[in-house]
Amino acid sequence: MTELNFPSPNRRPTLLTVICVLSFIGSGMAAISNLFVFFNHETLIETINSGMFNELGFNLDILLNVNPYYFLLAGLLNVVSFVGVKNMWALRRAGFHLYAVSQLLILIISTVFIYKPSGTFPMFDLALASMFILLYLRFREIMD
Repeated sequence: MTELNFPSPNRRPTLLTVICVLSFIGSGMAAISNLFVFFNHETLIETINSGMFNELGFNLDILLNVNPYYFLLAGLLNVVSFVGVKNMWALRRAGFHLYAVSQLLILIISTVFIYKPSGTFPMFDLALASMFILLYLRFREIMD
């Protein structure tokens, strides 16, 4: 007799599929954008200083004071997060650990590089990362 709480071993629950798709999108786009900013940092700074974004209504002055290596670290950690989600998609438990550790490290480096110097606390980032980690934790039992 099968458990009512868990599907058959070869079937991924719908909620796990949804949060994996959201994480693929989030981690993938974050990795691409952070690595793009790292490799084009000087050009981006020149463009911000030119005032072009101000004319469009964007205030990107916060990027002027961020060490470019933050974007490299964040991009690489988002790649690790993406790999973790890929493993959870395949119902491998190691993916949960990769994802959770990379998300926590992203919170730490963003606090060190961005939030601490500005004197703010990353409450939204913490809540979002915690929510996804707890949702994935719910499905850890069915992962190999």
